[in-house]
Amino acid sequence: MHVPSNCHGRQLHRWRPALAMLMLALAAAGSAQAADFDEKLKAPTMKDPAELRSQAQAYSARFAQIRAATPEQLVKDPALAREHFDLTWKIKRAVDERRALPDVADVGIVPGPDGSVLIDSKEFPQWLPLYERISSLLPGWDFAMFGPPLVSRGFRDADITILKEYLATHDLERAVAQRTLPVTLAFNKVVAKYDRLKRPVDYGLAMSFFYQRSRLYAEVSREWTAGLLESLDAQRGRILIEYISEFETSTSWTPSDPSAAVADLLSTMRQPDFQRRATAEAQGVQP
Repeated sequence: MHVPSNCHGRQLHRWRPALAMLMLALAAAGSAQAADFDEKLKAPTMKDPAELRSQAQAYSARFAQIRAATPEQLVKDPALAREHFDLTWKIKRAVDERRALPDVADVGIVPGPDGSVLIDSKEFPQWLPLYERISSLLPGWDFAMFGPPLVSRGFRDADITILKEYLATHDLERAVAQRTLPVTLAFNKVVAKYDRLKRPVDYGLAMSFFYQRSRLYAEVSREWTAGLLESLDAQRGRILIEYISEFETSTSWTPSDPSAAVADLLSTMRQPDFQRRATAEAQGVQP
């Protein structure tokens, strides 16, 4: 089965955070507990190709060691997930800015003539982590199709039921909304402050918002996936990991225009009735 990564339903690395997701985040007000937007935090960028090559090789080596010893730690290790997120963020930013990337073919990064990067994620799984695959695929799974292959590998009916119950009782999008809500609201206040002071909102500040919100999205996805694996016993968890890892997948990073996304973001944040509209639409009510 081939599963292109851009069909997973969520483009964590691309710009233009969906307005609907911002609205859902606002609708979750009151139940969220997370850090606010950090105005001083700068999104990471590639300093030079040589440094990025070294970082990519070091990360890939760590990933391979963990995968060989304890594959479940590929989901449970927050430090590895953070390293992956920051590294791929740098690469995607460099792609968008059409900067020269290092050719690190031994770890799967081969820039194309147009500046894009296409990676065989089955051969180089470090660039499409398990938690991204599982959290993107399972919420929309057709168990009539995917259940039998799991059963043939050792899942029992009770284990299929556990998966279904976890999916029914753990709404990933709602969890994301609750955790990212404080960042969204705090950034909205920062934009309002800059407007009052008649200061332009710095491009880097907007990119920092994209970075902080996307980083939280990735971490919530990892935690959600870790919880799902913990709901299964160790044997069934390994079966699920092995099954998902067999999927033919590809990851593509193509140039986009973040400046257009920044303009859209600021326009949305400056809507005078943003919070009312966001809350209403997130609840399925016409504003």
